[in-house]
Amino acid sequence: MQFDGLHAVADYAALYTCLRQVAFADHLRERLGSFEARCDPAERAVVFTATAPTGQDGHHDSVRSRATLIAVIEADAIVWGWAHPRGEPSGPASALRDVGARFGVDDFATPRVPLPPNLSRDEVIDCRAQAIDIVAAAAVESTGISPYWTGRLDDGELAVYLLDDVALPEPSFADFATTMPTVMRSLAVNDHRVAIHGMAARRGWHISWRAGTDGGRSPICDVTDGESVAHVEFDRRARPIDFSCELVGQH
Repeated sequence: MQFDGLHAVADYAALYTCLRQVAFADHLRERLGSFEARCDPAERAVVFTATAPTGQDGHHDSVRSRATLIAVIEADAIVWGWAHPRGEPSGPASALRDVGARFGVDDFATPRVPLPPNLSRDEVIDCRAQAIDIVAAAAVESTGISPYWTGRLDDGELAVYLLDDVALPEPSFADFATTMPTVMRSLAVNDHRVAIHGMAARRGWHISWRAGTDGGRSPICDVTDGESVAHVEFDRRARPIDFSCELVGQH
């Protein structure tokens, strides 16, 4: 699936967004154990409720967050929240439209972005899953708000929400180093180098590049927070192929 305009923004925040989602899932499991989520479009909220009661009164703990509809992933198109009947034409959702206008990215400025046509059933499922990841990362980059959540509207369409009042710690260098090997290959990005660079820039880490063993066609990047160091080697198509890390103070 090619959405070059969306990727130009989303790739920069893709790895950061992924780590925020990991932290959010851990937060919910620690707070609620097993849980289910319910979107409340009327109240512009998402409620996460423990499936098992706590205490003898049968009360179910819950976490409630304000939610902004960023996009709806229909069967054949992405519909931006600022243009959707259940969204808001202003506020955080409009930040993506503003990015499109500012940088000339038509995919952000048009209400509907068509998905590729003539896909098989399995390809449609994969395409919509990738669209969610790309839309969410673009929204995080454009608004600075995270994490996000995906739920179904009454008509069954997939909706992507930004949750703007969830307090989570920022990803640490250890989070980055230990999680990256398992998530990098699955990121919905055009250029993994951009995802790593964006992560380092957002967290204030230093990143440098050097030539690989084939004379520079396969670069290696070194990322450090001033103490620990991670090394990522890429192939000629900018895909990560090797990773190593020296974590300081980790046992």
